[in-house]
Amino acid sequence: MIPPSGTDENGVPIFERSFGAGFFLVIEAKPGTSNSAPDTRNLYNPSDPSSRPDVQILSSRPLGNGSPEVCDKGPPPFPLGGVPGFPSLNLDDPSQAVTDALNDFACRLANNTIDPCTLDDRERPAYVASDTTTQVCSDGVIGTEMRFPSGSTTLIVRWRDRNGYYGRPAKIIIRVP
Repeated sequence: MIPPSGTDENGVPIFERSFGAGFFLVIEAKPGTSNSAPDTRNLYNPSDPSSRPDVQILSSRPLGNGSPEVCDKGPPPFPLGGVPGFPSLNLDDPSQAVTDALNDFACRLANNTIDPCTLDDRERPAYVASDTTTQVCSDGVIGTEMRFPSGSTTLIVRWRDRNGYYGRPAKIIIRVP
């Protein structure tokens, strides 16, 4: 894991990257106040804006080509597109466009709860945080289809548990020259 290079004025961790691709995204969670385990379901229905995934991530800027198509992650010759950006980072926006973006990002994640994508000091699969119970990671290395643009891009994430309760949203900034 690469530690943040610092924080912004609001305490949001900043992760500096030399390129907008070629790395993994890792998201971890643990039971919250309901003591219910974090869930990892994707519930996409293109005509129901309430059908949102349990792991919800919005980007402040378009990733890759910013395609509004859902789950156009390839491989070629299938469509290969990015994820649209929403500068407001409003996870509670009830629009189909936000639901589509949440589902588009979620379909690019793999549930690594049983087999973490991160390693401990002895290079064994392990969670980053010792109290984590659930982990999802980008489904492979971030490639050109999800390339982060030059500048600062904020991601906001929240996780829903098995009882339907949301955890507190968290943000990170990915900064690319």
